[in-house]
Amino acid sequence: MDLPRGILLLTKDTQTVETVTEAMGSIKRLALEEVCTSLAGLVIQIEETSAVAVVVDIDPDPSGILRELDRIVGRFSDVVFIVLATQRDSDLILEAMQVGVRHFLAKDSVASDLAGVLKRLVPDSQAPAHGQGALVTVLSASGGCGATTMAINLANELGLESSSPALVADMDYAYGATASYLGLSGQYGLDNILTHEGLIDDELLLSTATVYSPSLHVLLSPVSINHDGPVPLQCDRLRDVLETFRNTYHYTVIDAARVPLEIAATLVAASKLRLLAFQLNVKDITNARSILEALARREISSESILPVANRYRRRNQIIILEEAEKALGMSVAQVSNDFSGALKCITHGQPLADVASRSVVRRDVQRLVSRVVGLHSADLAASWR
Repeated sequence: MDLPRGILLLTKDTQTVETVTEAMGSIKRLALEEVCTSLAGLVIQIEETSAVAVVVDIDPDPSGILRELDRIVGRFSDVVFIVLATQRDSDLILEAMQVGVRHFLAKDSVASDLAGVLKRLVPDSQAPAHGQGALVTVLSASGGCGATTMAINLANELGLESSSPALVADMDYAYGATASYLGLSGQYGLDNILTHEGLIDDELLLSTATVYSPSLHVLLSPVSINHDGPVPLQCDRLRDVLETFRNTYHYTVIDAARVPLEIAATLVAASKLRLLAFQLNVKDITNARSILEALARREISSESILPVANRYRRRNQIIILEEAEKALGMSVAQVSNDFSGALKCITHGQPLADVASRSVVRRDVQRLVSRVVGLHSADLAASWR
């Protein structure tokens, strides 16, 4: 399981803290974990955290700090050390290299150069092997059936499970509920990826996605960027985009509410797990059956899709689970009608793991996560044989 990619900073200068923090804002896979003010404190943080790189401000005593750093660098051979100084002369650079420092930056170039240095020097063990990330598509039988809540929490739980950020891609061009749900805003989103004329790669994706938390990144719906009205998705390059999802994130969950059936078929064919969210009422069951039949006409077997009865309760249900399974001709998974847990999630605009960690609804989502992880692990094992 991959560990979070943390960066430590050693400095007593508040301006340096601000500059480094701002420079790292463009690096979605790395985060500034801690600011230390002494070498002793730095050593403790390296030992106690999963830091992969350390940025050391050697002002105002460059030679003295480098001598002390000499005793530390050798102890942590798997950590990248980068030093900053106001002056960048050749003797000081040589001294730093002899200590084992990987890079020497002048402070006036931190804003422009630090991100590139970190991307080049820090190995990206969080990225999946090429094409081996897993996609999960969440289709919906109707508006308001809970598909977005399911997609957000599936992605967040998968990020927590893998100790690596998962992506939720909002393809709902009518409402863009993911942004509203999590209180997010941004200038770029899914539409910028789909309409990009050049190379669609991990750098483009990571620079476009919005970071919600260390476990969850979000690719905003076009309507979350442009509130003038629904804008149909341009999906000529959808397959390229899906491949980039697999190359960049271990897990991507696609909130595919209200997408046209041709797009739904493409998503389902590319996904590891395909969920169809619905509620136990006549309208949703009828719509769910229609969706399954339409996908079957496009050579997508209904057996590859898992219907999920959302807001399920054992008692006082007008249509019982067995009747829904008979109507759909297949087994149905359930996510419980845990009103209290779901309400906390929606009211606070946060995933269940943060506001209702012991809720029944989170337990049910985690069961779906186990299916995803199990299917993905089995496929990876088969590919290694």
